[in-house]
Amino acid sequence: MTFLTNRFYSLIGFEIHVKLATKSKIFSKASALPARPTNTQVSLLDMSVPGSLPYLNRSCLEAGIRMAFGLHCSINKSSFLERKHYFYPDSPSGYQITQQRKPYAFNGFLEYPLIAKRDRLQAKYVPDKKEIIKKCRIDRIQLEHDTGRSIHDEHDQRTLIDLNRSGTGLLEIVTHPDIRTSVEGESFLRELNRLLIAYNICEQSGLETPVRVDANVSVHEKNTKPTGFRVEIKNISSFVDVKNAVDFELKRQERMLLNAQPLCSETRTYDSNKRQTIHIRRKEEKIDYCFMPEPNLPPLYLYDDNDIMPTNNPNYINIDEIHRQLPLSPFKQREQMQIKYKDFLTTEHIFDLLRYEMMDYFNELMALVEPSDINRQHLILEVLLDDVKRMTWGGEKMNKFVKIIKPELFLHIIDYLERRIITRFSLYEILLISYKNKQPDKSLEQILNDNNLVGIVDNEKLVPMCQQVIDDNPKLAEKYKTNPKKAIEQLRLAICKQYPGRIHNDLVIDIFTDILNKQSS
Repeated sequence: MTFLTNRFYSLIGFEIHVKLATKSKIFSKASALPARPTNTQVSLLDMSVPGSLPYLNRSCLEAGIRMAFGLHCSINKSSFLERKHYFYPDSPSGYQITQQRKPYAFNGFLEYPLIAKRDRLQAKYVPDKKEIIKKCRIDRIQLEHDTGRSIHDEHDQRTLIDLNRSGTGLLEIVTHPDIRTSVEGESFLRELNRLLIAYNICEQSGLETPVRVDANVSVHEKNTKPTGFRVEIKNISSFVDVKNAVDFELKRQERMLLNAQPLCSETRTYDSNKRQTIHIRRKEEKIDYCFMPEPNLPPLYLYDDNDIMPTNNPNYINIDEIHRQLPLSPFKQREQMQIKYKDFLTTEHIFDLLRYEMMDYFNELMALVEPSDINRQHLILEVLLDDVKRMTWGGEKMNKFVKIIKPELFLHIIDYLERRIITRFSLYEILLISYKNKQPDKSLEQILNDNNLVGIVDNEKLVPMCQQVIDDNPKLAEKYKTNPKKAIEQLRLAICKQYPGRIHNDLVIDIFTDILNKQSS
């Protein structure tokens, strides 16, 4: 987003809540699996039954440590949990167990590539252009539990409570206001999401949104210091909505400043249907949540290889052991990819694969191809960034595509293309038919035969076909004597129109040239 004038700058920070991919909740044995019937995954602790006590799920803390390493954070080897008191209908206890004064991780950062749609770029991406790698500082990461879910029944004018979500483990990641535009914000969140999945911290099940974002946005006049106000946009559940919400809010605040209207700290929500933020309440004074140490949970103790473990207590966690088991981060994976596929893969290609949500699919395809077969690797990349991009609306439907066109089927089609059973012009049509195929058992051979898409490679067939096209276009045969290149191109177009998707360009060009040369001599 660009401002209407050049008078302002923006500060954008995020509070990101990540649902942890654990089988049970953070402080009880109740299941944390998504999309189950209402109130079927509720423990006594989730209902705040007197006498029920919490105990820490070790896997939640381990996931948090993986996130801390992924975000290059410093780690507190001793931290504690606290109660944050507030009343809300879907929180029966009247408080949330969280970390406020001493989180387990702090002072980190995330480097991320600035990814935008091609038509939104002010300049074309070029290899090794350093400005497209951005960096956002991480203020803190803390463990906490989620609340229940309010279900508003408009018909009976009542609100129902589902406690399935209550007590599920969350990581809250708080950033510094280092982000300046909505595109930067969306790019940061997408890179963070790639890291979360790579480190098995959250999962993309499609049943529930594993990441919820609160965006803090403020606009200020250039050459002035921030005034301290901020607008918080609560509970945004998709990265596209984050971008649209920030865009709207920046424009709204800019208009108010241009009209000399005062800006104040407030909480807003985002309506994705109207594509606008809506006022909820003002932040006139800081709320006192009466934080106090959680009396029923011990401190969190961590140690590394250099420490002497003070006890055999299994609740002590070796952070170096977790660090050794971490896979490569997506950022490091891309660096290695560029080295591994240096013969054909550029920085711009990598950003395009990210931009169109094709990176994982590309890696799956490369794993099935011989490392020495550079021609096939390059052809796969070309097809992805051309045919597949068009078919998936610039990556918007890529998730559906990868579920239907498995890597094995995609490579089968590529194999047919290399063997000249199909043509480069029919490839898009074949992918589209396979994508929309309502008979999944139908083989590729059946699809080709049913749609008459088998390429013609037999010279005994091609020569009379080309001769017939020349006979039907005598003016082009005459034109060949004065402008052979243009005549051949028009003849090629004519035969391609007559036999759509079945003509190999190089074969008919050679045949046309040979026939016309013989006629001219």
